[in-house]
Amino acid sequence: MASRAKQPPPLTDGAVSLVAGRFRALGDPSRLRILRQLMGGERSVQQLLEDTGLSQTNLSRHLGVLRREAIVERRAEGNRALYRICDPTMVEVCDLVCGSLADRLAADLEGFEGAGI
Repeated sequence: MASRAKQPPPLTDGAVSLVAGRFRALGDPSRLRILRQLMGGERSVQQLLEDTGLSQTNLSRHLGVLRREAIVERRAEGNRALYRICDPTMVEVCDLVCGSLADRLAADLEGFEGAGI
């Protein structure tokens, strides 16, 4: 007889909203590009502008979303604003998703090779 997987405890409506907000914050390609840059360490706004190719307005808006969701934090250094990832689990989540996609794409490519494509 198959055993049933243990069910996690239910989440309150408020907790579900918090989780959904976190996933929404990760659901935008520009924000993922910002996070990818911040995975290399703290970056200034100027560095992020150069590395992502976003406009100042767009970058500020995306950083605001990431700050509201407590994914990144800002600190001032003189007249510069520096950002860093403040929730290390976000790096783990991104690594898990990217690793899973890489595995899937590798398997898909093997299928093409076997088909003579």
